[in-house]
Amino acid sequence: MLMSPDSELTHGASGPEKPEGAADLSRDELEKIQNALPDLDEEAVRRAHELSLGAPGTGANSPLSMPRAGWKLVLKQVVSEVGSSQTSLSAAGCAFYATLSLFPAISTLISVYGLAFDLQTVEPQLEVLRHLLPNAAYELIGGRIHTLVAQPHSSLTIGLIFSLTVALWSASASTKSVLSALNMAYNATESRSFLRFQAMALSMTLMAVVGACLTLALMVAAPALVDYLPKYLGFQPPPPFDLLVSYGAPVVVRLVAPVLMLLFVFMAVSLLYRFAPCRTPAQWRWILPGSVVATMLWVITSLGFSWYVGHFASYGATYGPLGAVAAIMMWFFVSTYVVLFGAELNAGLEERAKGEQPRITGLPQPDPIVAAAVSRAEGTP
Repeated sequence: MLMSPDSELTHGASGPEKPEGAADLSRDELEKIQNALPDLDEEAVRRAHELSLGAPGTGANSPLSMPRAGWKLVLKQVVSEVGSSQTSLSAAGCAFYATLSLFPAISTLISVYGLAFDLQTVEPQLEVLRHLLPNAAYELIGGRIHTLVAQPHSSLTIGLIFSLTVALWSASASTKSVLSALNMAYNATESRSFLRFQAMALSMTLMAVVGACLTLALMVAAPALVDYLPKYLGFQPPPPFDLLVSYGAPVVVRLVAPVLMLLFVFMAVSLLYRFAPCRTPAQWRWILPGSVVATMLWVITSLGFSWYVGHFASYGATYGPLGAVAAIMMWFFVSTYVVLFGAELNAGLEERAKGEQPRITGLPQPDPIVAAAVSRAEGTP
């Protein structure tokens, strides 16, 4: 809520307390601002400084150098923004478009994968998703993939260019909704032209499909590499290390699939945070915190949601034949919410380092005219 200089915020010590760790405005700095802007009230100037450049964390070179008080302010902003109805509406919109885009995306994935790899190797790799998706959703997706894989290879390539273009365009609808949601999270205004926005959505969708194909290929190749690479190199570990290799290789193979999937999700989220919002791309050190948090939260929430649906919620009993679709849409909603959480974390860290005013519900804000004037007087853009 914005407050004017005539409010209690601008009169004496009865106003709200300054943020924890906020730096005091020195007398010299205050006099400099008042000389440039003589009409501003002293308390209004101090409050504007405490909520911007004087707040903890301003000027931090990286998230690691952010003081604890700065992190506390950032987390308050993240909770405030993620808890807003706007974030819920954005996540719901993304979930809706993602559900509509699911089958076109699967068709695109199978078509591209079938150009270079054996389609029969796709289905075994689905096991890594069994624990992350509700059973009904897993069966629906698995059934669609089984149908596509069972088709003759020629039917996947005759009309490949046309069908791939249509499928890619349909799948990009969810990407466009994610781009808009990330603009909101980063407090950015969309200024890209229609064609540039569409091209960004299509390119990101295609990159996701190609990345998923490469991840699947690595998941397929990993067992063979672990089994045959030592023999090909002529390396035979001496006892007792040979037993360690013999028993450890199957464990490594079982861990490869989930690790590769995590790396794919981490890289996809990182690229989204860096290039999707309509703004100057941030440096990677400001991208990684949200990417790590979003990836880990996605795994935890997916496992938790799958367990909840399997033990408590019965979408089939409530929605009948649409139960699997409802479960998929709800999973997309949770996943999008997690991605937006990571984006809000990154945005909060960047804004705090720049000395911008925290976007925290219930925190009284100085008059925007006063805040802008103080920023200009202190030499900030």
